[in-house]
Amino acid sequence: MRVVRRLFAPIAAALLLGGCASDGASRSDDNAPTGALRIVAATELQDLQPAIDRAGADLGFAIEMEFPGGTLENSQHLKDGDYDSAFDATWFATNRYVDLLGATGRLGEATKVATSPVAFGVKRQKARELGWEQKQPTWSEIGTAAASGQLTFGMTDPGSSNSGFSALVSVATAYADTGRALQVGEVAEVAPQVREFLSGQTLTSGSSGWLKDTFLQNPDRADAIVNYESVLHSMVRDDGADIEVVVPADGVVSADYPLSTLSTADSAAAEKVAALTRWLQENPQELTDTSRRPGGDATLPAELSRQLIIESPFPGDITVTNALIDAYNNDLRVPGATTFVLDVSGSMEGQRLDSLKSTMSSLISGQSATVTGNVSLRERESVTLIPFNFTPTDVVHADIDQVGGPARHSLATFVDGFTAAGGTGLYDALATAFEDTETGAEGRIPSIVLMTDGEWTSGMSPEQFRVFHDSLPAEKKQIPVFVILYGEASVAEMDELAGLTGGRTFDALQGDLDAAFKEIRAYQ
Repeated sequence: MRVVRRLFAPIAAALLLGGCASDGASRSDDNAPTGALRIVAATELQDLQPAIDRAGADLGFAIEMEFPGGTLENSQHLKDGDYDSAFDATWFATNRYVDLLGATGRLGEATKVATSPVAFGVKRQKARELGWEQKQPTWSEIGTAAASGQLTFGMTDPGSSNSGFSALVSVATAYADTGRALQVGEVAEVAPQVREFLSGQTLTSGSSGWLKDTFLQNPDRADAIVNYESVLHSMVRDDGADIEVVVPADGVVSADYPLSTLSTADSAAAEKVAALTRWLQENPQELTDTSRRPGGDATLPAELSRQLIIESPFPGDITVTNALIDAYNNDLRVPGATTFVLDVSGSMEGQRLDSLKSTMSSLISGQSATVTGNVSLRERESVTLIPFNFTPTDVVHADIDQVGGPARHSLATFVDGFTAAGGTGLYDALATAFEDTETGAEGRIPSIVLMTDGEWTSGMSPEQFRVFHDSLPAEKKQIPVFVILYGEASVAEMDELAGLTGGRTFDALQGDLDAAFKEIRAYQ
């Protein structure tokens, strides 16, 4: 039996609302100013907020934009009806996922206002070496460079991010070379070539923002990153990134940014959506200023006009997208080397330890899922569990097999035996994790997850750990630590730890340990 990675695993609306109390899905109509146009948008559109503010001033009505999540997650919330009473319109990177989910009826009029193809931001020196400054390489040429070790890159997780999934669809469609959308049977046929392309991936992420920041701050992690053309040009413009923006020559999937009226919106709101759409069409420079490509005959700036864009067809069947994500997770991608450093000190006794054991058990069993898909441990992933109190209590390794397999069974038995006692020697446990985590020749993407419900109380101090970390070989220093803040954990201390290692913190201080572990999975 294989782990089925459902790209859009449904979940009860009540659970969605309960787990998203801070996002736009849980707003009431009473919270919006009278007459305001309320738009739920994907996070990648936040850079258009100033333009929307100017549009509201010109049009004479307030426009409220909220950005609860990415396009994939937002599409699932739309399907479940979570936006019906809270918003008048949606603005995602694309409505393709809405169509795949069978949620088209949730929307009324939709107008595509701009496009931005998925592209590579390649360090300029590397682009020169590969001859890509003066030509657009094909996906095959990029794959050959990756397989030969000439090119490494970072890409967001296709199961949770539209840019990552658009890249995966683009490369698979190019290798199939049929001139039509990818079919289910072709996923296995193109697997060898796609695996060759993905062999160059050294960095994965659930967040385009974290991917961009890591690429800029840790230049040794990758030669390039995959993202929307608009994001890559913003890195050059706003961050001074020395990259060449490269669009593959034989076809890419583009974001098309449809501004869409919700079917539940009243006629007044629909008129405002139409007015905003017209304003964007009449002011194309507001889109080109963010390096997006407006529709119609708008004049493109030089950085957008010099490359030819061939649009790849997008799969029209959810079975294809599920098959592609399943193949990516269990067969095609570079597997992860994931180390979980888990606090089992005395303060974890009771409900906290029960929650930790339940969360880890669902990851191991293959049952852990979010609104965008399964996030359980993946086949071929190398996993290490290091529970700790005063010191690490034990260390267990496993190479993950199929659901129900002996490796998963062994890990589940180990987790079931966790007991809470003792103090919190988290830095000794972290040092053990760095020593044990695989890097380099193993060809894996390494990461460490630290979960603690308290502050350091014994063993190596934070200062001693910094000295230890400074002494690590270069490849070990690049291992990020993703910290789950839980219970009474010190936010400042854990933020400093995550910053030292190039990781980030995830907030479970209100007790939602399961959600934090799930969110981290896209970074592993």
